Amino acid sequence: MSDLVLAESLYIRRRKTMMGSGGTSKETVLESTWFPYRIDNGFVEVFPVTEDLTRVLRLKEKVSFEQFKQEYSIRENSRDIYLKFKETLA
Repeated sequence: MSDLVLAESLYIRRRKTMMGSGGTSKETVLESTWFPYRIDNGFVEVFPVTEDLTRVLRLKEKVSFEQFKQEYSIRENSRDIYLKFKETLA
């Protein structure tokens, strides 16, 4: 098992990707906000959150511990929003 512990906060996922094609192609970083739901069997279940932080979208994604550690970081000052969302998913 892993020592991964989820904070009671939303997380920001940052992924590098290529935008454009040919001579206009450039690398960029895409950011999105996620609600961590649970840890299970080496994976973290997460739900995306709307850009205006008003609701959790029920589009579940499972990511490995390693991917989670690399791509996700805690969103500052998001504990209250996290707790509100947690109540709606219970």
